[in-house]
Amino acid sequence: MDDIIPQFELSNKARTVLQRFLYKELIRLNLLVDHTLSQPQIYGLMAALVKKAKYHVNGETDAERITQLLDFIYQQQGFHCHYQEYFYTENILLGTVLRRRRGMPVALGAILLQLASALDLPLYPVNFPTQLVIRAEITLENGRKETRFINPWDGSWLTFEKMSKWLEGEMGYSAELNRDFLRIAEPEELLERLETVFKMALTREGRYEDILRVIEYRLAQDPEDPYEIRDRGVILASMDCYQAAYDDLSYFVDQCPDDPSAVMLKLEMASLEKHIKMNVLH
Repeated sequence: MDDIIPQFELSNKARTVLQRFLYKELIRLNLLVDHTLSQPQIYGLMAALVKKAKYHVNGETDAERITQLLDFIYQQQGFHCHYQEYFYTENILLGTVLRRRRGMPVALGAILLQLASALDLPLYPVNFPTQLVIRAEITLENGRKETRFINPWDGSWLTFEKMSKWLEGEMGYSAELNRDFLRIAEPEELLERLETVFKMALTREGRYEDILRVIEYRLAQDPEDPYEIRDRGVILASMDCYQAAYDDLSYFVDQCPDDPSAVMLKLEMASLEKHIKMNVLH
């Protein structure tokens, strides 16, 4: 199945930017909603980890050094995902993840990629449908290139069979691995995945004001983004801000009438209208 792995070319600068992207975005989100650690303190935690990694990762080949890095992170340092306590914000807040050594795949993957950048290792993010996956481009001793995939959940190597089963569980038995699922991710895709997971975790904990901070940051960059406005409307409805929620959802439905969520949102808008009228009567 090697023929379905898309090839790519990145300059050293572009690779560094991509490897550090999730790390930088995680710091931004951390500082938006959690003030227990400052930015310099988070940098300090990561710098200490990089220093230790440089000591332990000392092999001669890419394959050897990548294996050493995985052993360092998941065995020596004890980073892991906890299945039963998976969907909590503490598993995506970078400062907490670095201190507790526990996080979601996207957070552990960000740490792995940041260390790869510091160690000059050919690791790249893949926006796989089920979770973030890390792609390793290994140069063998005979000069041949080999592509392998890593599960940031536990640092294990992923087979095509394993990823195919993931796809079946997520998309049905007709789903098959293809080139698009295995290509190197674009920063925009990574950001969408990261913020979606982050907002879902915050919603689960009822931290609506924090979600609004995340959304407003994005709207400051693009004030007319209909999807961020939709998300804001959903959160405002949960906070009983009926008129503001109605206005946001109405904007989204007008801008994206063919979006699959538009039908459900119209039902929500009808409910919001009733609340608005009741408030007027009272």
